[in-house]
Amino acid sequence: MLFSWQGASGRWYEFDVARTKRAWEPVGGIYMFVKPGDYPTMEAGGPIALYISQTHSLAESLARHDVWAAAQALGAAEIHLLIMPDASQRVMIEKDIVKAQSPILNRLAQPPRAA
Repeated sequence: MLFSWQGASGRWYEFDVARTKRAWEPVGGIYMFVKPGDYPTMEAGGPIALYISQTHSLAESLARHDVWAAAQALGAAEIHLLIMPDASQRVMIEKDIVKAQSPILNRLAQPPRAA
């Protein structure tokens, strides 16, 4: 299954949807912990991106991710993946999507701004 997410730039990115944990590929990519919507109608207002990050190795990052439990507590049941070997593109796309989606667990992980 695929799902498209829009970045702040207006560009759309197509992610693979994984509904269960599995043996992850040791490839670079962007991943999102997602609270699913009410498929296929999406009437429940979802899916909702709860956390977004990028990595040089999905296998290393997703094996035992420290944010997954918090995401599950908020309703995450899917991991959306975009394979992206190029590190600079990963960073650019991650920033674009985070800016548009403003996931709660990314916001909570940021240090407070000085007044």
